[in-house]
Amino acid sequence: MHHQEDRSSKNESTASHEAFDEQIPPDLFRHVPFLAPLNEEQRRALAAQSLLRHYAPGEMIIREGALGHSFFIIESGNVIVTKQIEGGEVEMGSYGPGAFFGEMALIQDAPRSASIRAETVVRAIEISREGFESVVMQNPAVILAVMRELSQRLRHTDQNMIEYLVHKNEALRQAQEEIKRSYDATLIALSSALDLRDTATEGHSIRVAKIALEIGKEVGLSDEDLEILWRGALLHDIGKIGVPDRILHKSGALTEREWKIMRQHTIWGAAILQHVPFLAPSIPVVKYHHENWDGSGYPEGLKGEEIPLIARIFMVADTYDAITSDRPYQRGRPPEEALRIIREQSGKRFDPAIVEAFERAFERVKAIH
Repeated sequence: MHHQEDRSSKNESTASHEAFDEQIPPDLFRHVPFLAPLNEEQRRALAAQSLLRHYAPGEMIIREGALGHSFFIIESGNVIVTKQIEGGEVEMGSYGPGAFFGEMALIQDAPRSASIRAETVVRAIEISREGFESVVMQNPAVILAVMRELSQRLRHTDQNMIEYLVHKNEALRQAQEEIKRSYDATLIALSSALDLRDTATEGHSIRVAKIALEIGKEVGLSDEDLEILWRGALLHDIGKIGVPDRILHKSGALTEREWKIMRQHTIWGAAILQHVPFLAPSIPVVKYHHENWDGSGYPEGLKGEEIPLIARIFMVADTYDAITSDRPYQRGRPPEEALRIIREQSGKRFDPAIVEAFERAFERVKAIH
């Protein structure tokens, strides 16, 4: 056998192997589709320029990204093909006796597109580019067969990658949904705890969040913005953590100084949320849900469309629930009366467009308890 220098071993991260003086049967090449056009003499010539290599289970034969100038035909054993995708190693398939790999090295100088590892003990025939080119010079039809086979291989690889990415994206989507469910469950528990601190508003946060969603749907908010509105509604009064109990639970009217402290809850709430990236987009609800359309609200006296849309939506939902809920200082009033009051405040406290959206959602809102 002709023992030529293995140039690929200088560039690829493979183990060192000897070439064994074993007869490589020319007929083996009959099983390689793009070598089928070769006649007996050409197959013998190619076999004479080939090396027989042995690999132990788990041993790397080709490493992705390395340069190489040879391709391989499996004489016995099985190999695993893997590829790095999005930072992880993905199994693209396996090959057994008669199969071949590394064929792209025959037509271009480029890094290996995948890694090949021995799954079992493997005997593989290695053919250098020089040896292959010498055969092609005698039989140009082999090039057409090579291109046809490579096209089939690429379609197969593309399909495997598509299936992997679809599966991975679905798994990622499910994981994200599970995380979101966990977050929302935590937020509901937190909002319920906040409501319990102020017994006058028990259950208020969840109800008003549901009402706000119905109005948001009528306004045409995206799913992402509806989620932001939902979280902001659940936590709209989180800043009341900083309000002393003597003020929060005071049965009589608040003094001007006490009102000044109470009004700070919007600022304190926004400060809490800004440190949580997941909740930061909901800050407009928390900070501006006491601003009025005519500019008479707080904390900044914003007017009209200066008030963020999700805050304008929430204000209507919050007012409706406050009017229809039982409080220590008042009995809840019928939904229709709440609708009348909200209509009267359209253009004053509330954005007229949001009031119209509320009216369209009114029947659904009434069903929320």
